[in-house]
Amino acid sequence: MDTAVIQKLKCPIAIELIIPEDKLNEEKNSGNGLFSYWFDISGVDYCIGIHPSDPDKEGETWIYFQIWKSNESKDIDAVFRMTIKSANYVLRKHHIFEEEGFIREKLCTTEELFDPEKRFIVDGKMTINMDGILTIEKEEENEKLLQFDDNFGSKLCLALWKQENKDFSIAADGKEIYADKNVLAARSPVFSRMFEVGMKEAKENKVTIEDFTFNIIEKAIKLCYHQSLVPFSTLEEKTKLLQFFDKYDIQPLKDVFEKYLISALNEFNVCRLTNAALLSNATKLEMKCTEFLKSCLKTKPIADLDILDKDFALNLFKNAFCYVSECELELE
Repeated sequence: MDTAVIQKLKCPIAIELIIPEDKLNEEKNSGNGLFSYWFDISGVDYCIGIHPSDPDKEGETWIYFQIWKSNESKDIDAVFRMTIKSANYVLRKHHIFEEEGFIREKLCTTEELFDPEKRFIVDGKMTINMDGILTIEKEEENEKLLQFDDNFGSKLCLALWKQENKDFSIAADGKEIYADKNVLAARSPVFSRMFEVGMKEAKENKVTIEDFTFNIIEKAIKLCYHQSLVPFSTLEEKTKLLQFFDKYDIQPLKDVFEKYLISALNEFNVCRLTNAALLSNATKLEMKCTEFLKSCLKTKPIADLDILDKDFALNLFKNAFCYVSECELELE
């Protein structure tokens, strides 16, 4: 099972808090604060608020940004801005929350808060806007194990791997791995065509592959024999293996890896898996990634959004505005 790693999610946040003037008046002598609802993003809750007359600072108005985080979340890097446009007020902050807590800043005196010339309150209400980015450190879940069919054919291939009389070599990065033509031909129509009479590869008993690393090629060839020969690979390696199996038309192994990657889909890897699906013509994986991304648009942040294929991202954004409808029968 793959080792869990710490991932970072960059989460856009924003709140608009509108407070009626009479509410501010009610609380200016009580010492109580007026706060937005708590909003959740990836296990982190946040809100903003104001104390018209702060209990610790009598006669002063302070604004607040608060964070509460679950035990699963590690450090939270908060970069945010709070603005009151009518008063030309801007507060910019950068703070790392190791625990839940709050940041507060003096806004003005309580007298100035209600002074019409200061324009903190306009048309009977005060509007506070906050926007920013939370970078949340979380531990990614361990990946599941690949599931293969351990049938008679696979066991026979494993026995062939253990033999020394292999008759074909695959070269990359100045290294070579040896394999049996009959195994490669049985697994891959692309390799099968190489072994036809008159082909260069058939004459030389060798092929050089330049668009995959030797590490990926070695794992792919071993998987053509038996899954036990490759007990471990990273997610990045699995996506490259998916691309290799697509290019060489090794459909059963491509299906196994595509199903696995669908089962492992989450907010940490969806962008990487989307790109892998596009590069390897993995239509089922692409469809599942698309559905997942659509579901995340308003409810869940995702990692590595900036690496997402630009054409795919544009279509995703456009389709977010598409209505889904069942058909109606028009009766004459």
